[in-house]
Amino acid sequence: MSRTDRLPILALAVVLLAGCTGAPPPRPRQAEAPAPRIALSHVLAAVREAPALRALPADLTPALATAPTDLGFDNDKCEAGPTADRIEPCVFGDRAAATDVVLYGDSHAGMWLPALSEIAERRHWRLQLFGKPACPAPAITFWNQQESRPFAECDRFRSFVASRIASVRPELVIVTSGSFSQKRGRGVLVTPGQWQTGLATTLRTLRRSAAQVVVLGDTPVLDQSGPECLSANVADISACATSRTAATARVWNAAEALAAREAGAGYVSVLPWLCTRICTPVIGNVTVYRNRFHLTGTYARMMNGVLEEALLEHFPQDAVP
Repeated sequence: MSRTDRLPILALAVVLLAGCTGAPPPRPRQAEAPAPRIALSHVLAAVREAPALRALPADLTPALATAPTDLGFDNDKCEAGPTADRIEPCVFGDRAAATDVVLYGDSHAGMWLPALSEIAERRHWRLQLFGKPACPAPAITFWNQQESRPFAECDRFRSFVASRIASVRPELVIVTSGSFSQKRGRGVLVTPGQWQTGLATTLRTLRRSAAQVVVLGDTPVLDQSGPECLSANVADISACATSRTAATARVWNAAEALAAREAGAGYVSVLPWLCTRICTPVIGNVTVYRNRFHLTGTYARMMNGVLEEALLEHFPQDAVP
């Protein structure tokens, strides 16, 4: 398949999604047209071709002006605030479903919600989000970098989520967190070994209450904010790319995979959906990142098909369409 055959597949998907990119993030139950399921082969082809892009696409979506706020959900309502240690979860998908699924983590859980809410609608899952920004899932007392103190609210939130999952006893729990430059003290970075041990502890706790637990791997981190760099380099967007080596240098994916194996959980790497040996802030005609660390809601939603396929490898009891 030629380049001109492949890239319009992503462009077509964006046309279907574009109605939500220029407006405020939708409320949890706002009806939207279903996102298309893009085949893994087409995603990988677009990722391979992305480093060759030079000029900013004229039909880029979301636009650079709106990309930084393109979350794809109501984060004020659905994520626990800085001082909160509990939240009543937003529910997505089929509220009357027999299959309960929980998405748990920090802001990276919310980052993947646009894709998972699509999957939940399609597969008739009752999906609950337990997300608290800057509060990763591993059982570590993290450092509150905004207030320069131990993040005690995060420890309490982790315990609260474990208790709620114990009461729900879901069929599937999906865990995902941002590992880049996390700290456990003033200027003291969490090591890969500590991340692995802490995550394995959390996963073991969750596995006592859930039929299956899957870790969704961390995303690579760009050298510069995607929208800001692209705005300054519209004629040569290759200047905004980051090597995969640099983008994953302090992202503890290997530790997460080991923790999942140690705890008997599944693990899904998202790196092939984002990078070859280069990670780019534009793939096809889509703005991939809303800053250095987070995907746009538009790009995440477009990954619903590949994410569904990956999850069903670990959740075969729901593999029948």
